[in-house]
Amino acid sequence: SAGLVSEFASYDLDAEWALMQTRLHGYEADPLKPHSGRSLTLLYYSYRIAAILILGLVLSFSWFYLSRIAGMERVVAKNEPVEVVLDDGTHLTVNRNSTIRYKKKFMEGDREVVLSGEAWFDVARDTTRPFVIDAGEAFVEVLGTSFNVNAYKENPVVEITVESGLVALSAKEDQKDLIVMKAGSGGTYHKEQKELTLLASSDPNKISWKTRDLYFDGSSLREVAELVNRVYGVNIVITNPGLASCEITVTFKDQSLEAILKVLEMTLDLDISRSGDEIRLDGKGCNE
Repeated sequence: SAGLVSEFASYDLDAEWALMQTRLHGYEADPLKPHSGRSLTLLYYSYRIAAILILGLVLSFSWFYLSRIAGMERVVAKNEPVEVVLDDGTHLTVNRNSTIRYKKKFMEGDREVVLSGEAWFDVARDTTRPFVIDAGEAFVEVLGTSFNVNAYKENPVVEITVESGLVALSAKEDQKDLIVMKAGSGGTYHKEQKELTLLASSDPNKISWKTRDLYFDGSSLREVAELVNRVYGVNIVITNPGLASCEITVTFKDQSLEAILKVLEMTLDLDISRSGDEIRLDGKGCNE
């Protein structure tokens, strides 16, 4: 902020006014537009006052913005989930490619965080201060509960999965219209249609990235690969299109990636090769 102040302090209003006068009005270059000394003086001071007011607004906004940023914590999860514990005892797990921001002095005032991406919340109960999540175009509000919020900007919907307690979901622009979800249920907010939908039950695979529990019941290998990619941060490529529709029923409880690949290899008779984060699945296919 000191740099901004010094920069504006050295700003030559007289020089800028002269330049503006020459370019926009051409007082000296245009003899057909004479002005009295009084009108020029009034116009001169009017522009100077306007410039000073604009400068004041810029400095005020800069101070407000910089002081607000200085009072915020920012957690970025890139390649691996990140664990965070807030001052009120709330536990967060921030998923890959996600960012969360919150006040450094979290115990003062409202309990509010800003989420871009996905995170798991285990919120410490406080009936006097609801916990609010700004999830882009949607708002989530709770008193004390555990739940998942998927709010990646590129996704057309904001998805909530509730494990315990009650969770309220609303559109940011209309917080009076909301749905309340309980344990075992979920909800969505469709950004384009601006619609809230209450789901009677939730898919446990929605939080597999946090629990590492994966459930497959007659699932295609394509679906399996997509979920494993999301949970383990790898890139599984099915080289034989005939394999993509092969079905499998299996449950993995906090298993390593290697253990999962071994089960898939033995069950579907796959040939698996690996190079860095890319895993290639090949084989005869289900109908061959």
